[in-house]
Amino acid sequence: MSVSAINVLRGLSRLGTRLITWVMMWVAFVISHFETRDVVISNERGHNALEPIRPRVVIFSHFDRHARIRAHTRAYIDALSAEGLDVVFVSNAARLAPPDLAWVRERAVRIVIRRNLGYDFAAWRDAMAACGLPATNTSLLLLANDSVYGPLYPLRTVLSRIDFNEADVWGATDSWQHRFHLQSFFLAFGPKAFGHEAFGVFWRSIRNVRSKAWVISRYEMGLSRALIDAGLCCKAIWPYAEMIKVLRKTVAEHDNRDRTVEAGSASQMAPERANNRLDPDNPFAQAGRLNAERLLRIAYRRVPLNPTADLWRVLIEQGFPFIKRELLRDNPSRVPDVATWSSVIDEIHGYRTDIILSDLENSLKNLTP
Repeated sequence: MSVSAINVLRGLSRLGTRLITWVMMWVAFVISHFETRDVVISNERGHNALEPIRPRVVIFSHFDRHARIRAHTRAYIDALSAEGLDVVFVSNAARLAPPDLAWVRERAVRIVIRRNLGYDFAAWRDAMAACGLPATNTSLLLLANDSVYGPLYPLRTVLSRIDFNEADVWGATDSWQHRFHLQSFFLAFGPKAFGHEAFGVFWRSIRNVRSKAWVISRYEMGLSRALIDAGLCCKAIWPYAEMIKVLRKTVAEHDNRDRTVEAGSASQMAPERANNRLDPDNPFAQAGRLNAERLLRIAYRRVPLNPTADLWRVLIEQGFPFIKRELLRDNPSRVPDVATWSSVIDEIHGYRTDIILSDLENSLKNLTP
């Protein structure tokens, strides 16, 4: 079979896959109109039960098939609380094991338990409705979920970069795949954003759709588009364009090192090579180097990359405090250097990689934490 014929077949296969996905998305959306069961199972107060929710609040979306709150999620929630944010915990697990419910009662101001319909966006919608958020005194509304490991770095540094005088909505990262949007695992809204009519219209449009593709296409991407169309400013703390510039600089450093070695100056750098991420004799550094060169070639072709997958190493080196759980567990994008994650995180003092290793082991064995 000729190369052109193979390319045609591959194109038809991709077209067929997109068509099937599109049909399944719309089927799920239509079915959601006939869902009549109560989704929210319980809504209870946690600690400080008699106090109103404070101005800085995070709505944290959780799911675990075993109804547990895993160690990496507990570490994240504790880090959010340590920064003075009131935590509203909303779980799509339909129930929580008694020890885990007791744990979260000591840390969250409200606990909402619901059925797993509509993924994170429906969970955030229901939690806002259940808690009357955003309230008149709300100054920061943060939406977060348990899809990441971290924070690898102190959250205080991250939160300090959110300036609502500069932008109305902040995401940790943005993406240009399909169209520009803030990625939804970490979204911060200021008063101008959640006080705008477009904010309320968007959340009232959320339905309990059982389709992840629909949620990503219509809700994750749709949120940024709705707010931008309404005249609101959306920015990322680690913008995609800036990360590509860092990637370009990294590859240039690789090239400069090669030229220096070829010029006979390798002996002058010997003391620093053991810990240098550009060391050509270090297999982990070499994997990162080869992947950086590959990614830059893709970027030059103006093919958008997924920041939290393809650029995970660049992001962490720039102070990004998370690494995606799906990336380490499944690696759906087949990122070639992901096996080096522990060597990268080991260089960050203060985060226990055993939390990640334990969760990965339990997930792959389908065990409870």
